[in-house]
Amino acid sequence: MSHEPQTTEATDATRPSWAAHELAALALTVGLAVWVVAQWGAAVQPQANTERDEKRAATLAELRVANEEALNSFGVTDESLKRYRIPIQNAMTLVAELGAKNIAKEVAERTAPPSDLKLVEIPDPDFLADISELDDPSLIAQGKTLFLTKICFTCHQTNPAVPAPAGLALRAPKFIGDFWGKERLVHKGLGGPLERVVMGPGYFAESVSATGSGARVLKGALTPMPPPPPVTEDEVKALMAYVRSLSQGN
Repeated sequence: MSHEPQTTEATDATRPSWAAHELAALALTVGLAVWVVAQWGAAVQPQANTERDEKRAATLAELRVANEEALNSFGVTDESLKRYRIPIQNAMTLVAELGAKNIAKEVAERTAPPSDLKLVEIPDPDFLADISELDDPSLIAQGKTLFLTKICFTCHQTNPAVPAPAGLALRAPKFIGDFWGKERLVHKGLGGPLERVVMGPGYFAESVSATGSGARVLKGALTPMPPPPPVTEDEVKALMAYVRSLSQGN
């Protein structure tokens, strides 16, 4: 009986497979890559960073020179529009000189309302027979309670030490100081034409009840007064008495 096949199988078993060769080659490649990075990577990276930093520094230096030249020299910025550049020191001196002369007066004249605005007379409401009715202490106290329950205080400030959060954002009129019976400028509707009115019973009653485009908006306020909670004539009268009592002139 021949034993040759068994010898051949034993010899094949001792030979390394192709997978082992590939794994060894991969390990050798990874090891070589790690060695290269360790030897030269640390030296190459700083060099690249240094070159980039030098370029950036050179660019910044050029920009600083250009800025200095623009701020301290005369030049033409747009010849078609006749726009020219003067040194910053000259510009500041010129602005100071002009400001000391007529700039403030000129700005005031440009922003002032037209001088020919007529006073719009708003009649007193029918429910108010006489202005003296608003001096009733009980009516004033009722108005103060309504001012809180109708959340008027969220927009209209009555105490210099206690701001009205919504009023600050909307620039709502404040009931502080001497305001009752004084003239004020209002827009007929948001962004509409200006009018002169008197802060009195007629204007107050209209403001509490008016809605839509017909409402008068105080000059400088950002929005018209939002529709208030429903109020009766007696409640408007009480609110009027309280607000009037806040004016220093009363």
